[in-house]
Amino acid sequence: MSINQETINNWLKYEENSFQNSLQFNSLGDLARNQNEINNNPYLFNTEVKPSLPITNQASSGRCWLFASCNLVRIEAHKHWKETYNLEVNDLELSQNYLFFWDKIERYHRNLRYYLDMISNDNVNKDRYLFYIYADPISDGGQWDMAKEIIKKYGVVPKSVYPDSKHSKSSREMNKILKEKLKDDMLTLSRTSKEELENTIALMMSKVYKLMVGFLGKPPTKFTWTFSSKSKVLTWKDMTPLSFLEKTGFNSDDWVSVINDPRKQNEYNKFYQVKYLGNTQDQHVGWINLEMTRFKELVTKSIKDNTPVWFGCDVCNNWDRKSGIHSLDILKLKECADIEFHQTKEERLNSYTSLPNHAMVIAGYHKTKDDQNVQRWKIENSWGSSSGHKGFLLMTDTWFSEYVFQVLIRKKYLSEEELKLLDTEPSIIEPWDPL
Repeated sequence: MSINQETINNWLKYEENSFQNSLQFNSLGDLARNQNEINNNPYLFNTEVKPSLPITNQASSGRCWLFASCNLVRIEAHKHWKETYNLEVNDLELSQNYLFFWDKIERYHRNLRYYLDMISNDNVNKDRYLFYIYADPISDGGQWDMAKEIIKKYGVVPKSVYPDSKHSKSSREMNKILKEKLKDDMLTLSRTSKEELENTIALMMSKVYKLMVGFLGKPPTKFTWTFSSKSKVLTWKDMTPLSFLEKTGFNSDDWVSVINDPRKQNEYNKFYQVKYLGNTQDQHVGWINLEMTRFKELVTKSIKDNTPVWFGCDVCNNWDRKSGIHSLDILKLKECADIEFHQTKEERLNSYTSLPNHAMVIAGYHKTKDDQNVQRWKIENSWGSSSGHKGFLLMTDTWFSEYVFQVLIRKKYLSEEELKLLDTEPSIIEPWDPL
């Protein structure tokens, strides 16, 4: 069947309305923006994580997960230094480029190992695994567990010690080269004898290391850091990235990734791991799946205890770019363009309509004594201070329920039953899953 001419003729009788005329020359977001929703959600919060450190900027890269991780570590470091050393470093920023460098190195190596495993196993999904690894093997995006392993293995350094390069701020050219080189190396490995595999991989990685030094700079192994605290200039000498990590007081093993996945095939209160997704280890990206009520309870408990929350969400759905407000009512699409969407969170995941595409930090919330639920949440973003409200975004509680998928929770906030889930045999999630 095709669209017949009579149907087309009936369509052509339709007269454009004033909104459609305007839409041709303006953004739908500008025309449908609900100003009342903006007015009703001021950037005022009665519970906030302290201190509030300077907003960061990931520029034209997909390093949001590393920025969110560094923003989490620096807050914990700031609190630790104040309590332990009576220091206040209010301009503290950690080098995202340093973690970026080692993630690229480790992920390149891990993908070579994944590829060898894929071609050596005959299973029904072999072609799909290969399509997955060919499609986007060395992108900037990542998961908390990947940041966690890099931090544990390589430590952290101040940004002044290892600042951004042109290619960390704008990674497209670098990633194109790495992607092509990785595929070339994969093909070479497919033709290499088992006896020569390890020597070949070692030679490949040596070349990749030199390439990455060119793109991002040589990462420091020992450094001196000069900083200011309470109007005093201080210097820490002979630091290594791991000794600096130890000095921050941050232990990445203290944190657990928790998701809210309402799909029927993935039960709540179970532990899951993602196949072929990692950097320093074969398979380690994983999470506990909890219901939204418990999910929010953990986040609220963390913020109330002055602990920021790393989280992953679908940042571009139902939001106003100018105000930075995320709300289910931020756009009057029905009134303006007769547009309605009816999928549930579960259905959006199953159809890949919605998925986590950005990581940030929850830094506060607003809830009065008369409120049953939080009204709005404060978000520390990494798009620079000109984004949203001085670099911060805002999400309403109903938006949180629909578009937040993952949070990072300190183990001490979890129940004994939830912690025990981490020791159970994980259910395996395929690497192309939307989460």
